[in-house]
Amino acid sequence: MNILTSSFILELILFFLIFLVVLFCIRVIFFKLKINFLSRKDLSKGENPVDLSGIIHFHTVYSDGSGEIKDIIDIAKRLDADFVISSDHNTLRPKYDGLEGYYGKLVYFAGEEINTEFGHFLAIGINDEIKRGTYKNVLSEINKQNGVSVICHPHNWWTPWKNFKVKGYNGIEIINLDSQWRGMNPLYILVVFLTYRINPFYAMHFLSHKPKKTIKFWDNVQKHSDLKTGIASTDAHSNVKITKNFRVKIPKYEELLAVARTHVFLDDALSGNLELDKKRIAGAIKKGKCYFSYDMFGRPQGFFFKIFYLDELCVSGDTLNIDKKDKNVIIHSGIDINPDMNKFVINLFRNGEKIYSSKNKNLTLKLDTATFKSGDSFSYSSFFRVEVDVYFGYKKITYLYSNNIEVRLC
Repeated sequence: MNILTSSFILELILFFLIFLVVLFCIRVIFFKLKINFLSRKDLSKGENPVDLSGIIHFHTVYSDGSGEIKDIIDIAKRLDADFVISSDHNTLRPKYDGLEGYYGKLVYFAGEEINTEFGHFLAIGINDEIKRGTYKNVLSEINKQNGVSVICHPHNWWTPWKNFKVKGYNGIEIINLDSQWRGMNPLYILVVFLTYRINPFYAMHFLSHKPKKTIKFWDNVQKHSDLKTGIASTDAHSNVKITKNFRVKIPKYEELLAVARTHVFLDDALSGNLELDKKRIAGAIKKGKCYFSYDMFGRPQGFFFKIFYLDELCVSGDTLNIDKKDKNVIIHSGIDINPDMNKFVINLFRNGEKIYSSKNKNLTLKLDTATFKSGDSFSYSSFFRVEVDVYFGYKKITYLYSNNIEVRLC
């Protein structure tokens, strides 16, 4: 092979690499995934509850975040959130400084992320600051205030939860966006940093992967009359430490707060009374009357998950008692995704195992006695939940997760 031939091959390889880089840049620049929904149903009347979209767990200048409360509230309003709950470390100063309240139609109140010997613990719906301390004491203080106790980022390698046998808490952060990026393949993290300035949406969409380890933990701790609520948290700081004295405000609050939401179901619209609505939102989270989703791809429309038995109607967070000889238990779930634009699958899980799927249409399943059998014996408590997978071409994203309904054989 002569010098000219070798030079030509090198030039060809270089041209091909440049071509691939250009194609990749074009993909990044124009990348956008959006779920197409059918006409939105009116969820404010009849038996359908009001669906409120909430941003939970973010940090501000009151602890280790970079943003002011009022600036973050303005961002949340632009993102069409209905409620926001901050969670600065070991402080409730935003409340004491009089920042809680209504900002237009959006309601804001402060929670607290509290240090314990086992890890970080989130308190929602409290009125008095709780000092860092033992898990037992912190949980007791939350319960005294009728608050909601949530295990934060259980599998975050940076600040993991250290005792998975504890009892008494109300919920778990299934999606925690800080954990999501820390748990990514290093190659994906590199791609995120390289593409963030070009198209933040492209960079942020990598956070939508499924947290399988945390979901397994969640499924394993469901107990009779002690359903553990799952939520999505942003854990936004916008304050990445590069060196001891140098920090970078990435990702921006506006970009991170758009990724994932916790949606609560209320019987009626918010009243405008701060203390009443604060209790209603916290109570819905505590009881599991909520679901969570990656709203960066579109705010869910028309989602429902219900179980019918004789004259009873149960939703997430409920326990249904049935006669083990009865076969009149029917599960329904649906969402208003346009199947002509986005293929989707509703997957039904029982005790963490997928038992049924419905493609591009609402799910309806009549349960029979065999559903509750584990080998030769009955499993007297079964916990049912659904996940919604959405396809963008060949790309699948688990977009939405419901909370559990318990079906108890008597």
